[in-house]
Amino acid sequence: MRLLIRNLTVTNEDETLLDDVAYTFYQGNVYCINAPDDSRDALFNSIVYGKTSGSGKIELICNGRNCMAPAMISRVPEEPLFPEFLTIREFLKYYIDMNRSSIKEVKSIEEYLELGELSNIRGDRLLRDFTLDERVRLQYLCFLITMPTVLIIDSIKNIRNVDFLKKIKNYLDCIKENGIVLVGCRDKSISVFIGDEELSVVDGKLRGGR
Repeated sequence: MRLLIRNLTVTNEDETLLDDVAYTFYQGNVYCINAPDDSRDALFNSIVYGKTSGSGKIELICNGRNCMAPAMISRVPEEPLFPEFLTIREFLKYYIDMNRSSIKEVKSIEEYLELGELSNIRGDRLLRDFTLDERVRLQYLCFLITMPTVLIIDSIKNIRNVDFLKKIKNYLDCIKENGIVLVGCRDKSISVFIGDEELSVVDGKLRGGR
């Protein structure tokens, strides 16, 4: 499986955010992309919405044909957002019920909590009281449950806790086995640690690869 970007150009008023970008992203890889916010958003929005404000073409090739569909792409905002007044078990039950048709093998909530290293959380705690670490782990657990074909993470930055970073890498390594992961990241040390390839956008051009 591969995600093809063909001659993608995106402009914003008088500024060229992406200039004739052509690249192929392959299954089994985490790509860390260092780009100005506007250029990063232009790239990610083009992939998510399958259209651009300029020109170019984006295809997701599966078994030799374009299989691009909105349901195959998931995007993570910089800070995870959850319903504040649900407990983690209430939320997971809701999430599983909403996505049951796309989950290959539905497990019990307790099994999912073990998978996400969240089983020690008190059952009556509301999601609004979760720490950033807990919210991030819950977000990645959601993706381990549904295993999106293409996962786009807007930004990973300012993480200095090595153990926390290792957990994120483990989550991404699981997801990339059957998918493609794109991460917005300006911190080279984080990119080197979690990514398989490092890319950058300079003057609208996508460059890089290790």
